[in-house]
Amino acid sequence: MVSLGRGVTRAGRKFRTRISEILIFFLPLLFFTAILYFMVIWTIYISFSNWEGVEPKYDFAGLRWYELMFSLSRTHIDVRNNLTWLIVGVLPTLFIALFLAYFLEIWGARKGESIIRTLILYPASMSFIVTGTIWSWMYQPDKGVINTLLRMLNLSFLESRFITDPATANYWLILIFIWQYLGFAIIILQASFRTTELQEMVEAATIDGAGKLNTLFRIILPNIRGGILILLSLLLISALKVFDIVYIVTFGGPGYSTDVLAFFMYIATFQQHLVALGACLAVIIFVIAFILVIPYTLYALKRWFT
Repeated sequence: MVSLGRGVTRAGRKFRTRISEILIFFLPLLFFTAILYFMVIWTIYISFSNWEGVEPKYDFAGLRWYELMFSLSRTHIDVRNNLTWLIVGVLPTLFIALFLAYFLEIWGARKGESIIRTLILYPASMSFIVTGTIWSWMYQPDKGVINTLLRMLNLSFLESRFITDPATANYWLILIFIWQYLGFAIIILQASFRTTELQEMVEAATIDGAGKLNTLFRIILPNIRGGILILLSLLLISALKVFDIVYIVTFGGPGYSTDVLAFFMYIATFQQHLVALGACLAVIIFVIAFILVIPYTLYALKRWFT
């Protein structure tokens, strides 16, 4: 009877523990997930409505706003600019971060490592508003920091119009993105490097006489695919939803040369009061982001179920 009573007591404790775990972890997760997907469904619903103006209008308009959106040349320019951000902004960030992270790992625990890591990580701690303001001062053609320094060094032939040149303005904005996200990327990759199994494999390769580059490409890279895929997904989504840099530095100009989908969505919704059109743009951004995350999702599911 005593042992039976103890067994019932233990079972009751386990049951109460499970209930508390559900209340603490799963209910908040379900709550915020429900809010997230409710807002997604609501945005899709608004994109099919006739909401034009300050007052809400929920009349069904079919594909009217989607047809308008795809007929605008601005939309085509924005999609092209976003693709440029996804390629030119993400890939250099990933490759530079990979080599810098590996360089810091090779350097080991020397005194300069912590200083370099701090300098690299510092931009990631700044908001895009602050970053955009600083770089807009640097990019000014007449009195900007960069051109002023070039003139002081008698290198006036290297002066540039920077963000006032429609042909190159987008790339100068992307440089700000790379500068800001580089430290974040390095930290994630360094965390991937420092698993026990990978450290043992690197030590074994070093003992066998493998060079640094061979160790990087033949041992480290195949074993940190998960970390690289996570980082790539985060960088792609960050580049897709970029808004702050464009808003602060160029406001989409000159013309539409630096305009992106997120900025167009802001203008359509809050300045032109075309809320349904803004919702259409939000849906397009969501769909593209969903497609970008699919490779990581498939990789994660493969790891979980195999």
